[in-house]
Parts: sequence; C-alpha cells; structure tokens
Amino acid sequence: MTKKIFPGRFDGKVMIITGAARGIGKATALRAAAEGAKLVLADRLREEGDATLAEVQAIAPDAVFLPLDLSIEENAEALVACAVKTFGRLDIAVNNAGVMGEPDSVHNLTKEQMDYTLANNLYTVFFCAKYELRQFIAQGEGGAIVNNASIAGMTGLPGNAAYVASKHAVNGLTKNLALDYASYGIRVNSVNPAGTATPMVEAAYAFVMEKQKAAIAAGLDPAEAASMAGQKTESMLKRDATAEEQAASILFLASDDASHMTGEVVATDGGWTSF
Repeated sequence: MTKKIFPGRFDGKVMIITGAARGIGKATALRAAAEGAKLVLADRLREEGDATLAEVQAIAPDAVFLPLDLSIEENAEALVACAVKTFGRLDIAVNNAGVMGEPDSVHNLTKEQMDYTLANNLYTVFFCAKYELRQFIAQGEGGAIVNNASIAGMTGLPGNAAYVASKHAVNGLTKNLALDYASYGIRVNSVNPAGTATPMVEAAYAFVMEKQKAAIAAGLDPAEAASMAGQKTESMLKRDATAEEQAASILFLASDDASHMTGEVVATDGGWTSF
C-alpha cells in the first residue's frame, strides 16, 4: 500500500537505520531518503544491504551502508561514530535489526537458542541505544529513537518463548530510556508490528510449517512444533501489513509531528492485540 511522502520532513536530519537491508528497514530507508534524511544504514546482510544502498542513493545521495553485526557492542559504537564522521552529527535512530529465531516451547528450548534471540533482538537495541544516547547528549540538542519490537512484546505467542521474552524486554527498555533521558530532550518510542509481508516473516512461517508437518508425520501433537500465533490467524484488518505501512508509523514517531510522544509502545498491528 503506497503511503503519502512528505518531502522535506527530514531535511538536514541524520538518521541511523539498522536492519536496513530488507523488509521494514529497507522501506523505512527508502521513504526517509525521499523525505530528505541523510542516512547511515547497517545490516549483517552485505549483498542485500549494498543493493538497498544503491536504491536509496538513486533517491538521495547522502547515504552510506555498513555491513555490521550489531549484537557486538563495538560495532554499535562504530556505527554511531560513522554517522558523526560522515555527516557531523546524529538526530534520529531507528533500531530495527532483529531475528525471529527458532520458535520452540520452553521445555525444548536450548540456552543457545535463547542467547541467540536475546543477542539479536535485545542487545542490538541496547548497544545501539547506548552510543546513540551518548551522541545525543554530547550534541545537547535532543534526539529521537524508535525501536522495533513486536506484538510479541505486548502479548504471548504460543511456542515462541524466546522471541516473546526478547520483545517484551525491548518494550521495557524503551519505556525506561524514555524516562531516563526525557530531561535531555530525547524521545524514545517503539513500534509493535503484527504480521508484515517481509522476507524474515515469510521464512519464519515456512520454518514453523515444516516443523508442524514433521510432527504430524511422526505421530506427534503438531502443537509441539510451535505455532506463530495460536488460534488467531489474522488481524482485524484481515491482512498482513506492508513494510511501507510500518515505515510510515516509524517515521511519524521519528518526526517532529510526534514531539509530545515518548515512552509509547505503539501497536502497529492492524488491531491484533485488541481482541
């Protein structure tokens, strides 16, 4: 679904977007470029990230891409340093990078599975926010952070304990950052998508379906194979969101139009968590 572009909304603003190679991150980068932002993009997917950068630069040349694993703290520090070195400052950060992990019930879940999910969903946000906040404070002019959580940060999802725990942690961190840094003029909010048409979500659904088929073939309860959403199969709007719709919500929260919003856990879920 095409969303209205607001030319000039981010003129002169330097914006970091993580997980920018595809899906919601890519859609956010393309729209932010069209609205005037100078972009510092990061993702561990180098080839897809380079392709996204080319698309972004076709719209606006002021953009760079870094192939970084942001579950490593030093890489988060380097990302912010690159923004400052390239463009002289930082104004907005969209901490979007994350994974679905491998859905599983707690009695089957390994520590390695939990560690992987927390590292990529919680620690990526924590590490990036740490250095983004330091730069905002040093500049003394405020700033805006938007974290990408999930409906899994607002409710439970059967068989997805690690993912649910990681996204609840992102929302908890968001609220506390908003509380702790409001005095610096820094706003921190989160978006919480339900099903969105992205490669990551498609891969996750395919993984669950294969596990359920294998369970049935083995004569086991397919519930053991972990569903993505239990008895719910669609939102009130009866369709998945597009990545562009999620980007529109993210960039609203990042913009001055949301200047009185902070600490908000915003459900961008088509009404999923309303029933």
